[in-house]
Amino acid sequence: MEKIIHDIKTDFRSEINANDAKVKRLQKVRGEIFTMSNQTQMFELSKREKAAWNKKLTKITVEAGKLDIQIQEIKDNKIYENAFEWRFEFPEVLNEEGDYVGFDVVIGNPPYIRQEELREFKNYFKGLFKLYTGTADIYIFFIEKGFEILKKHGVFTYIMPNKFMQAGYGQPARRFLLEHNLLEIVDFGDFQVFDEATTYPCILIAAKEDPGKQFNSVVMDKFQISDDFEIYIKSRVGKIDQEILTDETWMISNSADQLLLEEIKKRGKKLDTYLIGEANYGVKTGFSEAFFIDNEIRDKLIERDQRTAEILKPLLRGRDLSPWFSKADSHWLIATFPSLKIDIKDFPSIEGHLLSFGRKRLEQSGEVGSRKKTSGKWFETQDSIAYWKEFERPKIMYQKFQVKPCFIYDTDGAYCNDSMWIIPTEDKVLLGILNSKMGWWLISKYCTAIQNGYQLIWKYFSQIPIVDGTEEQRDKITVLVEEIIEVKRKNPEADTSSLEAEIDQLVYELYGLTADEIGIVENI
Repeated sequence: MEKIIHDIKTDFRSEINANDAKVKRLQKVRGEIFTMSNQTQMFELSKREKAAWNKKLTKITVEAGKLDIQIQEIKDNKIYENAFEWRFEFPEVLNEEGDYVGFDVVIGNPPYIRQEELREFKNYFKGLFKLYTGTADIYIFFIEKGFEILKKHGVFTYIMPNKFMQAGYGQPARRFLLEHNLLEIVDFGDFQVFDEATTYPCILIAAKEDPGKQFNSVVMDKFQISDDFEIYIKSRVGKIDQEILTDETWMISNSADQLLLEEIKKRGKKLDTYLIGEANYGVKTGFSEAFFIDNEIRDKLIERDQRTAEILKPLLRGRDLSPWFSKADSHWLIATFPSLKIDIKDFPSIEGHLLSFGRKRLEQSGEVGSRKKTSGKWFETQDSIAYWKEFERPKIMYQKFQVKPCFIYDTDGAYCNDSMWIIPTEDKVLLGILNSKMGWWLISKYCTAIQNGYQLIWKYFSQIPIVDGTEEQRDKITVLVEEIIEVKRKNPEADTSSLEAEIDQLVYELYGLTADEIGIVENI
């Protein structure tokens, strides 16, 4: 049998297309070798020229030899010589008639390769996998393949990124998994399982059979993990009804959390529906050192040219933000947005400042040593920022990466870099909700975990439920929020914890939480 399998493998052959890059390169190299070997020199080469000629001929001859071997190996399918063909190695997956039955168990840790690194394979994946989307990471295809080779009632279990539960590219996978029986999901959150890489994995266990009623869920708390992993997991197990999950974002938590979330969703509306405007990210320049300046440089630029003040805007960076209030008074943005159609010659001091960093470095050509390729001019920011007027209006601003609630209300026309987002609204009740314990709990359920906190990607953050409440409830929250803002404006370091505690209680009332439900939010 081993000899037969070996013979089958060695008989595999492939055809290689004439348009293949290796074939075309070999043809070109052979042409160069032929030309160099047969051309007649009008003048005798110098010693240096002859050495260079010989060196080049040797180099392309060696390259031609390597290409020849590679192409022949493809034709002979050398890759299959030591290939692991599971149909040969595990005949048990076939029945007595030779029909494929499948494996009892599929268990693994699929490779973590981002879709940006898979461009040349995308057409292949698209034609092969039902779970394909243009932005899917490769582990998604391993889910489909794992179930494909699994027998009916067989068990599937992977440790893999938890991102599929929330990401848009994971929707086909979520829909696919809900067609089977989910048994257990262990979400590690920001607990780092692998020493060699920062990952946010989960363990998914499911059976290739009709959906069941409930499955186990475990959300890890890295501060409480014991040495005995199995005992720890058993102590944290909750139950989730599979039927309440859809192909929309999955929130994996204990049953009490899940039931409360479902109830809150009925009481409120999604944040992106609650808002009148749209949230937007901060300014992307592609070269912060040139476009972000301090007070000293700003004063010098305005001293040389008073008109410069028109396009210098107060700037907040993510690191400048603190909860409730941060004053933008030490950094400035050179706001040369493409949407403004600025003529840089009208601002000579700005032009001189930018050119001091080198014209090539500022070019948006995508070449080495330049900014990424866009249609923008060398002196313009990287993105059009057509929504620049939203920065001038009252708005909520927040950090994209948060380890605690950090939302502010700005009326000073502050701009921000792309580590922050803005929500164009004068709604101080929303600010109170987002900075409250209730808001942070909702963020923890909808947003992607990072070390010690969460990444507020708008696609997920925008789904948190916001409750309108009564006018009386809203007025009470607004008064307290305005009081905190005023206190922080006078002294950003002032202690407002008592006011914040009052807001927490008012937000619980706004959401209609019972004492037991408040205990769930506060993890009591």
